[in-house]
Amino acid sequence: MIAPDRIVAVHENSTLKASFWRSTVEESVQIGDPDFISIALNLGGGRVWRNSERVPTEAGEIAMQPFEGASWRFDRGVSFVHLYVPFALAGSVCESLFERELTLAQLRMSSATKDQDLVRTVSSIQAQLACFTPTTLLLDSWALLLAEILVCRLSSHAERRPRSSFGKLADRRLARVADYIEANIENDLDLASLADVAATSPSHFARRFKQTLGVNPHAYVLSRRLSRAELMLVSRDKSISQIAAACGFSSQSHFTTAFQSKAGVTPGAYRRDRQS
Repeated sequence: MIAPDRIVAVHENSTLKASFWRSTVEESVQIGDPDFISIALNLGGGRVWRNSERVPTEAGEIAMQPFEGASWRFDRGVSFVHLYVPFALAGSVCESLFERELTLAQLRMSSATKDQDLVRTVSSIQAQLACFTPTTLLLDSWALLLAEILVCRLSSHAERRPRSSFGKLADRRLARVADYIEANIENDLDLASLADVAATSPSHFARRFKQTLGVNPHAYVLSRRLSRAELMLVSRDKSISQIAAACGFSSQSHFTTAFQSKAGVTPGAYRRDRQS
């Protein structure tokens, strides 16, 4: 059989969707979806052939599902992760970078892809997905990053020089975004909402935000969440799981991983050190 072992954000508001699969069949016909760019990373176990193509996708390589669908053959059990990027997002990125429209026919849906940027990015995303459930804002950030790689590497616009500067956010817009983040830090923020506050598109907002502050929106929000968590950990009013929820982390394990990465100690150890 072929069925997902786990799905991430498929029925939620984030732009990036993901699913982990294990195939134990020899052949499978998959229906395409023109609304999403489907990227599958072979995680190991066997080779995969698409349609009548002679070159298989090996472990560590990427195959993309054509918008019209495809027939797949497996020489033995194969594990893989599927990432789904909205085509509309790639179109928005294309307009931002090249001031050109992107059509379905202009995106090369490759198989057995060894493109280093794409493989490295997808591999990093799947490794993090295996460790924790990400916030919507992180999923949105990954979707935007993948959309830019796809447009710049696999579209017919790839040989053009992309726009390099988008300008900074005006002080009043940046202040509105910062106030919105502080007022909603416990909520599952998303890139579209932040862009709405700044009165710009998500792709333009993300680039202007980074050009203004030197970090992307997700990194900034994560920093603010961790700063609030540090203050809350000094008090014993809330448990660590309550602090994780109050600071907008998707789970206590996600909070612990992020906090330890920044502070070098777990939240529990940080609390004990400050109260000793």
